[in-house]
Order: sequence, then C-alpha cells, then structure tokens
Amino acid sequence: MSDRSNRFDSSVTLGVTLAADLLLFPITFAVLDAPLMSRAVSLVVAYALSQILRLGIGRGISPRALLQVPGLWPLLAVTVLINFGLFVILNARAPDIRPILHLLLAWAGSLLFLSFGSSRIKRLR
Repeated sequence: MSDRSNRFDSSVTLGVTLAADLLLFPITFAVLDAPLMSRAVSLVVAYALSQILRLGIGRGISPRALLQVPGLWPLLAVTVLINFGLFVILNARAPDIRPILHLLLAWAGSLLFLSFGSSRIKRLR
C-alpha cells in the first residue's frame, strides 16, 4: 500500500482509539470507581477495539508491519507510557479535578509527543 494510504489508516486507527477511550473511560470509572484501573482498562479496550475494527474492514498494514518501520513501535510504546503517565501524575497532583479532564490533557500531551516523534522518524528516512 502507498504511504498516503498507510497515513490515512494510522489516522483512522488513532481517531477510533481516542474516541473509544473517551467513551469507555467514564463507563469504566463509574463501574470500578478507581481512576487508574479505569484508565488502564479503557485504554486497552479502546486499542483492541480499533485494531479489531481496522482488521475487520481489511484496511491498512498488518500489526506485524509496525516492526518493519524503524523506530515506529518504540515511539508508539513510549507514547502509550506518556499517555498513562500523564494521567497518573495529573490524577495524583489534582485529585479534586474530574478525571475526564486528566484524560483529555494526557491525550493532548501524548499526541504532541507522537507528532514530534513521527516527524523525526520521517526526517531520518
């Protein structure tokens, strides 16, 4: 597939993951009443849902192809750690603020890191 098609596929996957995470987190938080556990569950389920949807419609590259792009899978792993870490730090520092705001700020920070990292990967190619 072309680079443009892969970029579109990545954008759709990221969008579905973000939307599913924003929808699943309040539900899991209401059930579990533990923000960190709810965050972990919603992030894993949202990513799994986006991968099932992406593979189900037959679009894009396979998950194994991530290993073939130099620097991409470490960038994604660090981005997920930054996302979860920012949420944990914000939740620990400001527990009186609603956790959904922490979630939005964590996504904003991790997306900034992801965009910077992907631009560096493209520049090095």
